[in-house]
Amino acid sequence: MYGLSIALLALQGLVVSGQDFHSIEKVWGVFAFTVYGDSKPSSLASSQTLTDYGANELAAAASNFRYRYVSGGSDTVIQNLSPTILDSNDVDVLSATDQKTVGSAQAFMQGLYPPLGSMNIPSSQVANGSLTQAPLNGYQYPRIVTVGEADPQSILVEGQAMCNMYDAAEGEYRASDEVQGITRDTEAFYRKLWKLALSGVYDELSATYTNAVPISEYLDYEVVHNDSLLESLNHADILRARSLADQYVWSTNRQQSSSSGSMIGVASPIAGQTLATSILKAFDLNIQESGTRQKMTLLFGGDEPAVALSSLVGLANRHQPNFFSRLVRGGSFVFELYSFEDSSNLYPSYPGIDNLYVRFLLHNGTDNTTEFGPYSLFGHSPSRASIPYTEFHSELETFAVASTQEWCLRCNAETVFCNGVLDQSESQRKKDKGMAPALAGVIGAVTTLVVVALTGLILTLIVRVRKGKPPKKGSLGGFKGPGKLASDADVSFSEPIWRNSKTDNSQPSSGLAAGVGVAVHGHERTGSWEMGQGRKEIENIQPDGMEARSPFTEHEEDWVVHSGLQPVKVRESV
Repeated sequence: MYGLSIALLALQGLVVSGQDFHSIEKVWGVFAFTVYGDSKPSSLASSQTLTDYGANELAAAASNFRYRYVSGGSDTVIQNLSPTILDSNDVDVLSATDQKTVGSAQAFMQGLYPPLGSMNIPSSQVANGSLTQAPLNGYQYPRIVTVGEADPQSILVEGQAMCNMYDAAEGEYRASDEVQGITRDTEAFYRKLWKLALSGVYDELSATYTNAVPISEYLDYEVVHNDSLLESLNHADILRARSLADQYVWSTNRQQSSSSGSMIGVASPIAGQTLATSILKAFDLNIQESGTRQKMTLLFGGDEPAVALSSLVGLANRHQPNFFSRLVRGGSFVFELYSFEDSSNLYPSYPGIDNLYVRFLLHNGTDNTTEFGPYSLFGHSPSRASIPYTEFHSELETFAVASTQEWCLRCNAETVFCNGVLDQSESQRKKDKGMAPALAGVIGAVTTLVVVALTGLILTLIVRVRKGKPPKKGSLGGFKGPGKLASDADVSFSEPIWRNSKTDNSQPSSGLAAGVGVAVHGHERTGSWEMGQGRKEIENIQPDGMEARSPFTEHEEDWVVHSGLQPVKVRESV
């Protein structure tokens, strides 16, 4: 009995010891891209403005972020982030300059860090002993950086804006046979929409597939703000209009297949490529500064960056058809940078890079029922929603825009900052072509020595000739060396055997070259990484290796199945 008690105590000790070393997740940084909220459409106003309803949606969405990352109500709270008082050094907010986007950022921050009075935080005391509080019940003022067309940072938020090649690619799509076919197939549908809901806003010729996005935005606005719309249209009409708008945005922002043959279309996903740059910049700085900077990075913009990134990182595939669609208004793409730490260590130090992981989450809604849903990246199986940061970094690097200069060149852009960047680059190139003074001096000295040596050699030969001492007879050379006779000819090959080692009827190599679809010609180097074939190409990534197939290419009767949309609601989430 005594021995059994000892054994049980020992087993209990092992269990406790095992619990002491149980690992838990610690979040060090969060990057989120959020689309603007419900706003007045361009067809009703000269500039789109955020509505009160849209502002409330963004504040509600931010409350979910607050619970998960800020207030401490979740295990995923960001390390060393203030739960009550906003520190603008911890939360970086970047937005485009249009009102609907800036307003969305402001409303979101109201929900992320509410007024201090609403949290019963006492007022501060000034020198005369009185209490003071910021207006609006202790409103907390965030630092929101807005980037306009003259700012090179604007490409981090909306890389497609001011990109001439992107505009050219969209024009190429609009003039394609595909669009002409879709326009014919949907002509009756848009004529119906015009008669029942659009006639007071659009002329009849404008009610076509090429205006699918603004038409859908107008209908979505009317669903929320005009209760008479659904007396004319049914839910299916609204959903179909959304699906066609999704198709247009996807087709003009996705990564083009290498078989498409379009040289212009490579610019289509530029907004996703610059968004990838933003993610890398934020996480790299967080790592460099050991988690003291970029704790939370929030970007606010339009649909294009999110849709393009979905294509580039393999989110949009046949197993996840919802990523072929746009985010709902106020929806977010979220990336978490986290590590695994000992549960007994309440205040862990910043981890090494080999213990940092990235997880992608979709927050596609604004109410309190919307969840942060994990999805796998780069064609991994659903069970691998998290990947090491080193892998994440290397994957994004393959398509992220490396510099402002690269964006300017790829976009053939004519912005103010591009003129400055490219002029500076040209000046540097001309400077590099010039010869440095020190190098010129060295070359001059060497040239002088060579001239002196040659002059001395010539004088020596002249002296020897005059003394009757002819120079030694040189060797005839060749493979016989000094023993070669004048009648001997060097070996020559009229047709080198390695030049045509592969005949027309020979079979391709079954080695590594077969994997890249090339045939080996003797010692010729093919398929090497120096020739650009060793770099991994992220194109239409699929877990099963199949090419990503957009649901929009299927028969239009099936559009409801793939759209991922639910019946129309005043507040909607997927």
